[in-house]
Amino acid sequence: PRDPALPCVHFFTATPDPSRSVFKPFIFVANLKPTPQVRSPTFHDDPAKKIPRFQSTVDRRHELYRRHGADGEGPALLPPHPHQEQGQKLLQTLRDLEKQGLEGMNALLEGMETPHPEELADLFFDCVETEMKFY
Repeated sequence: PRDPALPCVHFFTATPDPSRSVFKPFIFVANLKPTPQVRSPTFHDDPAKKIPRFQSTVDRRHELYRRHGADGEGPALLPPHPHQEQGQKLLQTLRDLEKQGLEGMNALLEGMETPHPEELADLFFDCVETEMKFY
């Protein structure tokens, strides 16, 4: 925003395949709540750090991405899936959540809402948790 008193709102899907997720609002604030559900796992014996490199593979998918059913795994019902009608309903529900997030951020930027800093610190985490409940 052009007003320096307003926060800069960013939107992320937090997944490598945005077609299987929705954009969630994120605002840089103090005491930001970590969101481990969208952090790729780390490995003590990481094949990327060994020499010769990449002699083995590891699963780097984070929890939200796994729940999307990427690579044919997980319970997600998003297309392509045998229960495509159910998947379309799920996708519409998620799009409605995305729309609510956009409306909430518009209200914030228009000065119609003034959330507590703690709410902003938990915002992205809460959005990820909400999305995960649908899988």
